[in-house]
Amino acid sequence: MLAGSTMAAIVKRGRLIAGVDQNSYLFGYRDPLTGRLDGLEIELLRRISTALFGSPDRIQFKTISSNARLTVLNPRKPSVDIVIDSMTINCDRWKKVAFSTDYMDAGQRVLVPRSSPAKSIDDLGGKRVCAASGTTSIDTLRSLRRHPVVPVAVKDWTDCLMLMQLGRVDAVSTDDTILIGLAAQDPNTHLVGPRFTREPHGIAMRKDQTDFVRFVNGVLEQMRQDGSLTRLAQHWLGADSASFVPPPSPSYKPE
Repeated sequence: MLAGSTMAAIVKRGRLIAGVDQNSYLFGYRDPLTGRLDGLEIELLRRISTALFGSPDRIQFKTISSNARLTVLNPRKPSVDIVIDSMTINCDRWKKVAFSTDYMDAGQRVLVPRSSPAKSIDDLGGKRVCAASGTTSIDTLRSLRRHPVVPVAVKDWTDCLMLMQLGRVDAVSTDDTILIGLAAQDPNTHLVGPRFTREPHGIAMRKDQTDFVRFVNGVLEQMRQDGSLTRLAQHWLGADSASFVPPPSPSYKPE
């Protein structure tokens, strides 16, 4: 690694410190059989670790909530080097962190019990719809005008699923990537309706560490070229991977 670079400092420390979710099944979750974190986004981190250290296992994971994804990268007191947690790239977040290129396009949809008559978000006007706090999903629910819903904010996505199982909310709405994982955990639920937002997913880093952003972008581009980014989606999402592959073409922020 180039002397004086962010990457050289990480290698000298001996580990990459990463902020991740442990409650998003298929993307970032704790396997109950092994106790290890696993999922598509965890595998992406292992590829970055391999590029840094020649080993996929030089990662110190810090599990965080959706609300903490930006604060852990505060340049005055950062607690991680990188965050990968189903985070939408948008202009407001660009003011606080730097993003990699888009590694997966998602879109907000709705998860409901199979007994629900709802066929889309338009059928949920006046109903209680759950999303995690600190996400673009809860902001979108609050901004609905044609068929306004009653937004219910919780800490983690699994809390939304539990509330719906208890009958305390009528639906869960967020990126379809997350909803696929929730539906896999409860076969009595299913996704309905089309996407009603576009949610490009990026890996977040500190704004002042643009060299690290370029490094991570290089890893993602290698994965696009060698097909491993597509294979990751196919492995973790199975039949649902058709909605997310091929991976989106990169769009780079000008220097």
